[in-house]
Amino acid sequence: MKGFKIIITVLLINLSISIAYRILAIFPFHAKSHDNMLSAFAKGLAERKHQVDVVTHYPLKNPPDTYKVVVNLNGTEPPIINSFHIDYAKTIAEDVTITVSDRYGSDLCHYMNLPEFQKLIKKIKSSKEKLYDLVVMEVFGSSCYIGFGRLLNVPVIGISTLIEFPWISDFIGNDDNLAYVPFCSTTYFDKTKFWDRLMNFLRYHSQKYRFQSKTEKIQTEHMRKYLRSDMPNVREIEKDVALTFVNRHPVIFGVKPLAPSLVELSALHIEKGPKLPADLQKWLDESKSGVVYFTFGSMVLIETLPEHQILEIYDSLRKLNQRVLLKIADPAKLPPNLPENILTSPWIPQQAVLKHENVKLFITHGGLMGSQEALYYGVPMIGIPLFGDQPINVDKFVQMKMAVKIDFDNLTSSSLDWALNEMFTNYEVYKERAEYNSRLFKDRPMSPLDTAEYWIKYVIRYGAGPLKSPALELTWWQLSMLDVYAVLIILFIVAVLCFCLFLCILVKTFLAVVNFIKNRISIKHRTSSENSSKKIK
Repeated sequence: MKGFKIIITVLLINLSISIAYRILAIFPFHAKSHDNMLSAFAKGLAERKHQVDVVTHYPLKNPPDTYKVVVNLNGTEPPIINSFHIDYAKTIAEDVTITVSDRYGSDLCHYMNLPEFQKLIKKIKSSKEKLYDLVVMEVFGSSCYIGFGRLLNVPVIGISTLIEFPWISDFIGNDDNLAYVPFCSTTYFDKTKFWDRLMNFLRYHSQKYRFQSKTEKIQTEHMRKYLRSDMPNVREIEKDVALTFVNRHPVIFGVKPLAPSLVELSALHIEKGPKLPADLQKWLDESKSGVVYFTFGSMVLIETLPEHQILEIYDSLRKLNQRVLLKIADPAKLPPNLPENILTSPWIPQQAVLKHENVKLFITHGGLMGSQEALYYGVPMIGIPLFGDQPINVDKFVQMKMAVKIDFDNLTSSSLDWALNEMFTNYEVYKERAEYNSRLFKDRPMSPLDTAEYWIKYVIRYGAGPLKSPALELTWWQLSMLDVYAVLIILFIVAVLCFCLFLCILVKTFLAVVNFIKNRISIKHRTSSENSSKKIK
């Protein structure tokens, strides 16, 4: 009996340890593609018995016991899933920074005025006990939610579903070296060319300034209105972020300077053993010549492309020996005469499809999640980027020699013919590179979720202090060493001027001495001549 009690006690202690951490996860952005990573993150922590209270637009359908939606944002905004007309995608491409700062940034701070959110805020303010150990939030455009860390007096961890924007690097004082680290929506960047480095520098700092100037006043006001009247400026609040998880990997984006508080966490959303529905499994199994999978992701509707462009795509795809699996939200909106080798579907389990051995090629818009899935399963790609980070994503996979690129404005039957011919003519080369890069991508000391859990526990145990970068204490010109360069340039100019002045004085002195000597010689010569003349007389 005594032994039984000991066993029960040990089990209860282990259980209490495993559920010790209470995490408030705030995901205010309503894009389903972003949620794929964020939900996997929250679900994974809850499955490990952490208490995860979530603010989200997309509650899990079958959540773990320790997962709880405390603010359901579903219905507050039209979900960004199968909703982007191609023309709207083009407008985003024209100015991503303003879209992120306004529509997907400051505008989302108003959620704090919702009854459910106000109930949570009042509960936090009135509680005499510590409700949470940590705040985790998506860092994208809504820095106002970082203020929950101050409200709860707990650390804040950010999670970026994309490679980081420059203002996100600023949160933790991560100094990007712009000589070789491109701005996140840059394309055609060659670090060896002066013009590219100059434009990268100007683009990086101008877009960061635009974001900060657009969000500083309004998001500070939101925090003071909805959270606490004495909240500091939002730029100061951003420095409360103890650590940021970012969806990047050096295999794709190369090496860059990383502060300890910037942790790479790619492929977190990759499922274990994704399953196919029986009918799609059968269709893929029967596709002995292979399958081309074509999608523009969960946002952009292919059927909203101009009809002439869709017909150009038809003309190219019908020439293939391979079958084509085409993701179309509303097949009825497609032009008639769909090629016989194309199967359309409004919903496709993408990871399970890319994992299938008969899938030979992925035609994609270059979204980071889908591109990582293709990399994970070693599938070559044709990239047709539209906006945001998609151009740089596709460029990186082209550099990795596992993809080719088509500019969207040049998407025609002939350009698609070229890309498909290039891929299938040299398929073994592209496939070998894809599989090699896949091995590099998977080879890591810990799984993404293990990595996330380790750093979460670290931050809860020790706070932000040990990871804080000294760069946070410096101004941008000090961090860029501009004051040092300015002093060195001034000293150099002064030294050159002094040297020139010295040379000038030296030359003048030399010339004066020469003239003096010449004059003395001339006088002596005249005197000698005069004396000689007198003697002759």
